Amino acid sequence: MDNFHIDITSEGDLATTMGIAFGRRKTAEAYLIDPKKGLIFFQYVPSSYPPEGLVKLPFKLDAAGAADFAKRWLAEQDYGNEPDHDGDNGRGWRLYTEAWGRIGDLSGSIIAVKPAWAMYGK
Repeated sequence: MDNFHIDITSEGDLATTMGIAFGRRKTAEAYLIDPKKGLIFFQYVPSSYPPEGLVKLPFKLDAAGAADFAKRWLAEQDYGNEPDHDGDNGRGWRLYTEAWGRIGDLSGSIIAVKPAWAMYGK
């Protein structure tokens, strides 16, 4: 689907949301860590010119495997300073696509995940 769009900031289980992003047939063959966009999963390695830093996985990941991979990656990320507001914060995530169901102009990209503070107001 060319106009698929998802943008969720939450905390906790990524598997359900990742399942929606991957749909029924998608598996990830590769990933890329971009300093601004986060961890990006790819359905295939672009043949024309793979992006610099793209890593081909030793086996395909389904949505559950990608969610576990992302969870472990997030556990080691720097979230920056906690937001200052009247409430609490938790270490969460943002799972998203951009225009045309991709991340930027990266052919084959499925979804990106990045650290995001989950904010709980009073």
